[in-house]
Amino acid sequence: MNVKILRFKIEPYFFTKKLISFFILEGSKNLEIIEISPNYVIFQCELFIRDTKEIIDRFKKNFPTIELVSEKELSMEEWKRLRLSKLEVGKFKFKPIFEKQENEERFIYLDTLFGAFGIDNHPTTIICLEFIDRIEKNYETAVDFGAGNGILSLALSMINIKKIIAIDIFFNYCLEIRQNCKINKISNIFILNGNSMKIVKEVDLLVSNVPLSAFKDKNNSILQSKFKECILSGVKIENKDEFLEIIKTNQIEIKEFAEKEGWLGIKGVKTLS
Repeated sequence: MNVKILRFKIEPYFFTKKLISFFILEGSKNLEIIEISPNYVIFQCELFIRDTKEIIDRFKKNFPTIELVSEKELSMEEWKRLRLSKLEVGKFKFKPIFEKQENEERFIYLDTLFGAFGIDNHPTTIICLEFIDRIEKNYETAVDFGAGNGILSLALSMINIKKIIAIDIFFNYCLEIRQNCKINKISNIFILNGNSMKIVKEVDLLVSNVPLSAFKDKNNSILQSKFKECILSGVKIENKDEFLEIIKTNQIEIKEFAEKEGWLGIKGVKTLS
């Protein structure tokens, strides 16, 4: 499967959260703004599909003023070399699988099948890894909710947590987690395809790097679930007050707070089970 890189042009008035959410739900990855002017916004996204005609037609149906500016195709190998890179945070050393060499054991290897979140060294991923790196307790169980490619689950496994449950709403992402567990010979990560914590009875540590909207959504029961401690990120600095109010409402006491490149994260303790 190849990767299609699409650029679109639309009036600023129509470049809204609704448009961004629609593109994400349609499977778009790495959506980024290329150019902004008073009259238009040009943005780019990546799609892991063979034929883009049908999905472009859906974009135009829902946003009639959108204009396709360009379409570029990369092989999966070309795309991996563009997106995957080394990452070192504390004791954790991640490396693309295609850079693996004989007889090296100190790296955690990452592959990508569908471009799941976690491959691009995002600030929120680094925030969570820094918190995990400083963990001194011996946890028995952990949940990684919104696991993406499983990078945080892999890190949790490296600090000898006995059982880790990786949950993601996207089935393709779950396949990617399985692939990364396989290439690193990790067997204590259990993968669930879903969008709820209700199936999990109780865990020592909750890790969740998801957008603010996910923390606000009571249907997925992220913060209402039973956990002792948590590491949370995925929220922009401008939404800090709203996020902290959600944390307070869910009886979470903040022990550590982190900011990086306009994003924030916390490590906290549940004060009421």
